[in-house]
Amino acid sequence: VEVVDPSMTRGLYIIYFQMDPRTDRWFMTWAAHVPDGPISVMVEQVKRERRFIRDRDPELCIMDAKGGRARIDKERDEDWLQRFRQLGLDYVPNDEPTTLEEVDEWLKLTWDPVLEKPIPKLSITEGVAAIHRGPLWGLQRFQWHPLMGQKEFLQQPGKDWVDCVKYFCNQRSINRARLRKGREGQRGRTVERHSRLARSYGFGERARLFNLPTYR
Repeated sequence: VEVVDPSMTRGLYIIYFQMDPRTDRWFMTWAAHVPDGPISVMVEQVKRERRFIRDRDPELCIMDAKGGRARIDKERDEDWLQRFRQLGLDYVPNDEPTTLEEVDEWLKLTWDPVLEKPIPKLSITEGVAAIHRGPLWGLQRFQWHPLMGQKEFLQQPGKDWVDCVKYFCNQRSINRARLRKGREGQRGRTVERHSRLARSYGFGERARLFNLPTYR
């Protein structure tokens, strides 16, 4: 998954995410900042970043909906999404950005039964953590409190990285698959738990139970 936060003055902030199929947990695998410049030059830099990571395009490309619809060419009346599509980069607008509290939930450590250790739903690889003024730097210095003014909040260095994470965490197509797999895993664990309970009462292998109640 590729997430882009465009700005008319700061250029493009891009984070790449990949899921571990064993655990359904996600990792930031790469990030890049494309400085502001001619649109065609910025597009070529994005394509170069993609080639650096893998030999095919990301399965899902997300752009900030509000920023992506900002007009970048008054004569043609085009926005970022339209102009990039013309130049070969097709993005979908992000859904409603997630809250900072929900981002915090994605970054909290939770026990993983497959890896047998605590790990967050979203982790940062060492390569991304080492990027100068990259996503880790942005997350570590990002601040919010009720008395902070809107201008002070929006002009924080590194906020663009935080925004990319917010767009990723609340994208419905990502969360639907994650939640569906979570429900399926929970259902399988419930059936297995009830089967063990039945065997403990002496039914043995003869009593194979299907569609057991969840007692909810």
